[in-house]
Amino acid sequence: MPRLLLGALVALLLSTAALAQSNEDLRRLVLINGDVYVGVVANENADPVVITTTDGVQRRFPRAQVDFIAPLINGRFFRTDPVKTRLFFAPTARTLGGGEFRGDLAYVYPSITAGVSDNVDLLATGFLSFGVNGGDGGFITPLVGFKARVLNGEQTQVAVGTSAVFLIGDGDSAVGAVPYAVATFGDETRSVSVGAGALVGAAGGEVDIANGVVYGLGAESQINNGVKLFVEALGIVGVGDDGADDIGQGLVILPGVRFFGDRFAFDVIGGIATDFDQVYGFAPVGFRASYSF
Repeated sequence: MPRLLLGALVALLLSTAALAQSNEDLRRLVLINGDVYVGVVANENADPVVITTTDGVQRRFPRAQVDFIAPLINGRFFRTDPVKTRLFFAPTARTLGGGEFRGDLAYVYPSITAGVSDNVDLLATGFLSFGVNGGDGGFITPLVGFKARVLNGEQTQVAVGTSAVFLIGDGDSAVGAVPYAVATFGDETRSVSVGAGALVGAAGGEVDIANGVVYGLGAESQINNGVKLFVEALGIVGVGDDGADDIGQGLVILPGVRFFGDRFAFDVIGGIATDFDQVYGFAPVGFRASYSF
């Protein structure tokens, strides 16, 4: 009887320890061939990668066969959004991750985002524009930006950054920039992001800081392992020295849906425009495709 009691006690302690194991220790290991394993990874940087799955089996995989390793969210299996660094257009406070790259195509305009480190991203794109300022010539219009995460909490992340667009060509040039700060509250399946930035412009050697603010607010909710719903609001408010509107004001609301896999995402976006005095109605804005590699 004492041995039975001792055995039962040991079994109870082992089962309690297993239950006490934090779900935060669990990882989702995805192989290049698409196989998925959930368990505890001894060392994510090792070669081979050793994972003890939830059924107690230890498995080893050469690093070359591993596509990626990701945590569970709230103790549940979720495929995470590969475009976590932005809503449709406005940034979130999340970063891509060191050594990661993502290509985007909005309409016919390509861009690329690179994770310089776990907390710093760089972005670059470029396209041609015509008839700028009433001219007939074409302008090369590159856009560059960076984002640095300054707070990385479990449910709160904060980042600062800037986006800058250049007009080059036709004997003239100018630059406009938006330094900004953004905060994201929640996890990768359900969150709210809020941000604001100032307007800076330069042309002909003169730099103007506009009396205006751009702001954004967005919410995202993942409903399964491949679909996420969004609503994003982007606005601008400008006030002149005399209190009258200088830049003007307006708001664009962008509802839509993102379909995604482990690395590919496709956004379908709608739009509602208003200047706060009048709502101009709903119209499809377009699409945006992304691939992480």
